[in-house]
Amino acid sequence: MSKDLNLTDSSPTSVKIGDTSTKFSMQLTVDGNSYDISQATAISIVVADSNLKTIQSITVDPTTVDTPEDGVIPVPFSSNVMSKLSAGSYNVEAHVTDTNGVNIFPSDGFMSLTVNQSLGSD
Repeated sequence: MSKDLNLTDSSPTSVKIGDTSTKFSMQLTVDGNSYDISQATAISIVVADSNLKTIQSITVDPTTVDTPEDGVIPVPFSSNVMSKLSAGSYNVEAHVTDTNGVNIFPSDGFMSLTVNQSLGSD
């Protein structure tokens, strides 16, 4: 069983330092099929640096997912998240708790997100 985590085609692929309005759309799939998160009791998106040190865990309320059967999770990068990130690449995992237990996406490696420098940022 191969679990994957990808950004949707309509999702941004990066964010600039200081931008607190960006919301990523992350797609969960198992063996190429959308993972239904309608039974999820907890969802967290874990962001880690290149040394795999966790920087932030973003909690997503399962009731905020518009179409849970599609397995697409809206993940806002709020000021609380962005204040902990500097320019660079980050590793991302999704942890979904449901009737199957804790499911970690992807099953191999990590999804990558980029934070870019912005004019006027330190």
